[in-house]
Amino acid sequence: MWVSKVNELIGSSPEGFEQAAREVIARANRTLRGITGIEVIEKRVKIQEGEIAEYRVRLRLVFDMAPETVLHW
Repeated sequence: MWVSKVNELIGSSPEGFEQAAREVIARANRTLRGITGIEVIEKRVKIQEGEIAEYRVRLRLVFDMAPETVLHW
């Protein structure tokens, strides 16, 4: 039996929302296994001097937890 876990993560990029989401996923892939999907919860922009300085996304990240037979306790 598999169990999934959901975490919310926030990322940013000066290039756009898609790049911000890619940064979150790339960082999460360094420490999590079995990522199965994301849900974009929120998009925001940071404005400086009348211009968009940064794109920010809040994501709900879903990943499978290892079954009990794979745990290394």
